[in-house]
Amino acid sequence: MDVEVKLTGTLAARTGTHRARVGVAADATVEDVVESLADEFGPQVRAGVLEGSRLRTDTVVVRESTDGEPLSVGSRVHDGDTVCFHLA
Repeated sequence: MDVEVKLTGTLAARTGTHRARVGVAADATVEDVVESLADEFGPQVRAGVLEGSRLRTDTVVVRESTDGEPLSVGSRVHDGDTVCFHLA
C-alpha cells in the first residue's frame, strides 16, 4: 500500500526531504514507514525521527485528517494515509 509522508522544518533538513510516497506492507506501522523512508533517502532519516525504537522526544507524528490523529511508532497506517512528522 502507499503512504504519503510530509516532513517539516528541521526534520526535513535532518532527513533530506519534505515529501515522499512510500510503499509498505498492508499491516505497516509508523516505524515501517520510517524504515521505508530510510531505505529510499538514507539512514539519516531514521536518526532524524527515531531514537532506538521510539520517536525522538522532539518529534510528533500525526495522521493528516480533520482531527490530526496523533500516532506512535507502533500505530498502524492505512493505504492512502498522509503521515506528517513535526517538531514538538
